[in-house]
Amino acid sequence: MDRLHTSLTTKIFLAIAATAALVICTMSVLVALSMRDGFSQYLLRGELVRFNKLVQELALAYDPDAPGWPDLAGDPRAWNDFVRLNFAPPGGADQDEVDSDPLMIGERLALLNADGAPIISARQSSAIALRRPICLDRGCRDGDPLGYIQLHAPGQGQSSSASDAFFLRGQYASLAFSALVALLVSATAAYLIARQILSPIKRLAAGAKTLASGDYESRIPQDRTDELGVLIAHHNALAETLDRTSRAEREWISNTSHELQTPLAILRAQIEALQDGVRQPDAATLAEMHAAQMRLSRLVQDLKILSFTREPDLVGQMGHEDLVEIAMAAVESARPGLEQAGIDIDCAFPDKCPLSCDRTRIAQVIDNLLQNARRYTDSPGRIQLRIWRKDGMVNLSIDDTPPAPPPEMLPRLFDRFSRAESSRSRALGGSGLGLSVCKAIVESHGGTIFAALSDMGGLRVTFALPETRP
Repeated sequence: MDRLHTSLTTKIFLAIAATAALVICTMSVLVALSMRDGFSQYLLRGELVRFNKLVQELALAYDPDAPGWPDLAGDPRAWNDFVRLNFAPPGGADQDEVDSDPLMIGERLALLNADGAPIISARQSSAIALRRPICLDRGCRDGDPLGYIQLHAPGQGQSSSASDAFFLRGQYASLAFSALVALLVSATAAYLIARQILSPIKRLAAGAKTLASGDYESRIPQDRTDELGVLIAHHNALAETLDRTSRAEREWISNTSHELQTPLAILRAQIEALQDGVRQPDAATLAEMHAAQMRLSRLVQDLKILSFTREPDLVGQMGHEDLVEIAMAAVESARPGLEQAGIDIDCAFPDKCPLSCDRTRIAQVIDNLLQNARRYTDSPGRIQLRIWRKDGMVNLSIDDTPPAPPPEMLPRLFDRFSRAESSRSRALGGSGLGLSVCKAIVESHGGTIFAALSDMGGLRVTFALPETRP
């Protein structure tokens, strides 16, 4: 893992630093080229100012009857002599320096006709060059130029003067120093950014390792609002979910073992009593053993259903059914037990409520809800069952008379082994899985189920299913 951290730090650092270095180097080269060309043009403009006399003499020597200075055309020597004779040396320079042409003016100067075609080409030419028009008057106000003189910048490795070369070297040195400072600053910034990015990643890696070891209580401090902060929030949410699931699993195992222990203890006591001759295998003893066995079977069946909560095996064959018909069959089956317990049942059904469902499972939901209402309704009591359609959903509700569970218990009624112990105690029977089974079956059909206090004083459980399966 440390090697991964180092590799990631290096990659981020190199990516940022290399990008910054490439940008700085590119900009430095472009600035250096622009500086060289701009400085060369600046020097050319300064040199062209000294050609006033040459331009005037060329204008005077222009013959309209024989345009293009035929005396100079094709004769580089005559052109060179003409330039030396009429070139104004810079301040402080004597004629000997002009004659020696240390700036190579004669080599870099060209004569062009009015169309820009060369009459005398420069022997030392470059891409950087400036023209000056040759006119009879200053500024060519009386007509088009007679021609042009064109001065080229010194070639590669040459300079107009030692001072000019010194100036350029100084500018290049300053530019190189600035680029070096920018590179150092960008490298430092890249290192700091890499560490800033890697710090939460290290914490996430450590948190993931902690979760993998089975410790779900640790959390990563949330101190960021960017994408990494969102990832930290998701990690903490995952840890919270795992912690909650782990606690629920431990509670599930504890409750399951406790629920299994009760009927098993009853069966064991009955069997040992029969073995010891304390009791006889009469009808009462066998009935108690059968009741314990049936309770154990129901509990095992409920556990099996809940184990398939998130699997397609929970729902079997889907078919086009009528919820009214299923509910009526469930009511008729439960009616003898309700009458024996002193509980009346009222039904309010429409003519028909078609839907696509697993008939056996939906019947099981209604049976569980009716048994739950019978078990937790005082005698004499009353149960009301209603069915209606709304917004493409088929709704079924079962209300009962007191007692009612505490309001704070309503959100937990569908949890496994949940009971409102104060009024709906374990003594009344049941495993605490009935409503959990109902929720699993209804949600597997794409429906919803919820509990609320009933206007009749007891509990109301309502579930809704789509009229047709997609």
